[in-house]
Amino acid sequence: MKGFLDTNVWLSATVFAGLCEAILIECHQRDWLLTTPLVQAEAHEVLKRKFPHLPQSQALFDAIWSEATCVQDLDEPADDNDVRLVRAASLAGAEVFVTGDKRVLSWGREGNMQILSPRDAWMLLFAGINGA
Repeated sequence: MKGFLDTNVWLSATVFAGLCEAILIECHQRDWLLTTPLVQAEAHEVLKRKFPHLPQSQALFDAIWSEATCVQDLDEPADDNDVRLVRAASLAGAEVFVTGDKRVLSWGREGNMQILSPRDAWMLLFAGINGA
């Protein structure tokens, strides 16, 4: 199973304890994580802007991000990073794209890839495994 976490899920997992953190840990331990350089660039920008008081967050993000399988970014559409990330994940063979973005969630699927909220992704991927 390969999963792609949207930037907002990576950020939540890096800065706050909770469901997104658990998803990131479980996917990381199973070597299921796909990512792109665009996720890293977006995360760095948000961490610097919104969480400058947590400088360790960028180091933590980078440490885990660097162990994910990095796939190629798409250049188009240049004005919609969400579309670019979803298409890159799908083209790379991700089976699940995890996001909290309501607009992206409304798409439901991209090819064979499901687009799921963190809660729905947890239920699909790990509930039976962890007894959650």
